[in-house]
Amino acid sequence: MSGINQVQINPQAGLTFASGLRSFLRQDPNIIMVGEIRDSETAELAIQASLTGHLVFSTLHTSSAAGALPRLLDMGAEPFLLASSMTLVAGQRVARLLNPDFKEAYTPEPEVIANIKQVLGPHYVQFCKEKNLDPEKLQLYRSRADRPEDQLEYKGRIAIFEVIRVTDEVEKLILQRAPASEVEKIAITQGTLVMKQDGYLKALEGLTTLEEVLRIAEI
Repeated sequence: MSGINQVQINPQAGLTFASGLRSFLRQDPNIIMVGEIRDSETAELAIQASLTGHLVFSTLHTSSAAGALPRLLDMGAEPFLLASSMTLVAGQRVARLLNPDFKEAYTPEPEVIANIKQVLGPHYVQFCKEKNLDPEKLQLYRSRADRPEDQLEYKGRIAIFEVIRVTDEVEKLILQRAPASEVEKIAITQGTLVMKQDGYLKALEGLTTLEEVLRIAEI
């Protein structure tokens, strides 16, 4: 693509994420995408690049979006630099899509309904309003019992997300080296949907099953 330079890392030849990032910065890029932040050197360079006006995207292996912040601190990132450079953190997991040609709606057990309403809170009422649904008639979806043997129960994939904006309150938690649980708690009060909630909403839409959401969201 025009205007984009891509480099494949080769640690055996001395080309690591960190050395590649140093090279990119000499080219005065507008946007930098680092495949993965694996060590303290790469984390430090990514933060410095962000502080000098570059938009930096990267990935980390953590169990949640909130977990990315203490993970970077554990790598040696300075709290005041991380708080100043971080804008947004997104977490995702991939769920299997129900086969749209062979699915059916059903009414779950009362305890399941209670759990969904408890987990979603006000988001459930908002969802029902947006979809013009009766909040008292909660339905989920599953594969039809008469699905032919040559048809799959699931077909395709869909991601469930959680996105945390680094607001002033979140910045304060970074400076305090607060645990991921505290970051997530503040983010929820600011409107963030955690992955389990996003998964529940997608199950209510009939995109996947509740069992599939629980399989991947409670790891």
